[in-house]
Amino acid sequence: MIADYPDAPPRLAPLLAQWDYMRDQVLERLDGLTDEELLWEPARTVLTVRRQPAGSSRPDTRGLPPTPDAVLPRTLAWSIGHLGAGSLVRADWLVGSHSLDDDDLDWPMTAAEAIPFLRDGLAAWRNGIGTMRDADLDTVGRSAYPHGLDPQLPLLDIVWWVNKELLEHATEIWYVRDLYAVAR
Repeated sequence: MIADYPDAPPRLAPLLAQWDYMRDQVLERLDGLTDEELLWEPARTVLTVRRQPAGSSRPDTRGLPPTPDAVLPRTLAWSIGHLGAGSLVRADWLVGSHSLDDDDLDWPMTAAEAIPFLRDGLAAWRNGIGTMRDADLDTVGRSAYPHGLDPQLPLLDIVWWVNKELLEHATEIWYVRDLYAVAR
């Protein structure tokens, strides 16, 4: 698989291969997703997405524990929205206008919106990192996203982190889909 990336810097090729594989797996695993399943809450208190009074859809933080370390179950809407939004925003701060913020994005509330939102976000990040050269990988702050460690770390560390996010949240998506299937 890594041989499929002859133009990529050798240090980046395994991460690109991992990204492409996991992207394909998670998108395939979303086949048949319904609106009900997307918004299904596997517990009483969950990370989810709700329509705001102004009409946009955002992560819902009402009723969450006061400690940011609290681990809560997530809806598919939250996991898909987090992956899609995070990838879009980070791609913008890597190769775009350096201005996109989470608040600029309307998180999906339907399955028909969720899959393209995720696909577009993952593609934006992949397209951005696909343009990087070896010297970029060592550049501290090459990804300038201001709400994380990006300005303080070499790009290769950020690419590793974003890959970790894809692995982590893809696993959540699979698990919640499995829970939903047996709970219904």
